Amino acid sequence: MRIIYRAMFLAAIFGLGLTAVRPAHSASTEITLTGTVSCAHCQGIQPMHKGYTQFSWALYSISQGDDIVLVVQDKAYKLQGDKDQVLKFMSAKARVTGRLEGATLEVTTIGHPTKNEELAAK
Repeated sequence: MRIIYRAMFLAAIFGLGLTAVRPAHSASTEITLTGTVSCAHCQGIQPMHKGYTQFSWALYSISQGDDIVLVVQDKAYKLQGDKDQVLKFMSAKARVTGRLEGATLEVTTIGHPTKNEELAAK
């Protein structure tokens, strides 16, 4: 009987320790970024393949399993959200607002950047 109580006591302490280590909320932040929407393989530098445009090559890469990314200067953020909306901006500049968690951006809104944002992104 003592062994059972000890095991339950240790299990309870262990369980409390695990819940104390895990954060209550994920550390995501709302952010707006301006950059080029691309496939993860090319990351904004789509090579010209015979018979493809930059847009059609990026769409082909996405259809083969590549992630959609937003390239901002030298950093790429994986985009998640409404794929149909995001694909409208493939190989183009876009202003994306969403929740950033690590290098993944959960897209809330996506649109064309303002002229000032386009100039700043160059």
